[in-house]
Amino acid sequence: MTLYRNKYRVESNRWQFWDYSAPASYFITVCVQDRKNILGEIVNHKIELSNAGIIVSDYFAEIPKYHKRIILDKWIVMPNHFHCIIKLGDYDFDNGVSDIGNGDVGNVDKIHVDKIHEFYLRYKKTKPSENDIKQYRKLRRKMLIPMIMGKFQMQTSKQINIINITPGNKNWQNNYHDHVIRNDTEYNRIKQYIKNNPMNWKDDKFYK
Repeated sequence: MTLYRNKYRVESNRWQFWDYSAPASYFITVCVQDRKNILGEIVNHKIELSNAGIIVSDYFAEIPKYHKRIILDKWIVMPNHFHCIIKLGDYDFDNGVSDIGNGDVGNVDKIHVDKIHEFYLRYKKTKPSENDIKQYRKLRRKMLIPMIMGKFQMQTSKQINIINITPGNKNWQNNYHDHVIRNDTEYNRIKQYIKNNPMNWKDDKFYK
């Protein structure tokens, strides 16, 4: 984590010019604004969810309905953050849950793959231009992972504000940490880390 405007934030391992609609496993961490423990508490090395935490858990379980290519893997709601692994199947994958995926979002997956791949290869060889960065950012907003996380944060924050009677309150940090899992060794390590998160809470970098 780094200090920014006197607040800690989680650094992203985000790959510049990566296609975040590409088939892969993504390790994602979303943090509560100001790291407040609004989602629950750790009791005897287990998470006891607050009403806000239950909202987050329930909404996350609904994410496969967002798009046919989405598969949920290991995840955990913690007092002030949320870890998960989200997998995106191949472009013709059908999770059997969603009826969304053949419309605009599904087409965006395929339309921009070559363009993003071009950006990625160019970036590996030379410094990207400002125009490249602007174009990529426009494309990225339409990619699956950003769309998934944007909708998730918006919907959960809205419902948390309803139960807490805090209209307009900001419940999540603006950004989130994402990491493209590269191999089975990394996948197993991250999965174990998520599983052990409640047990290791007092040693966690998010613990106050």
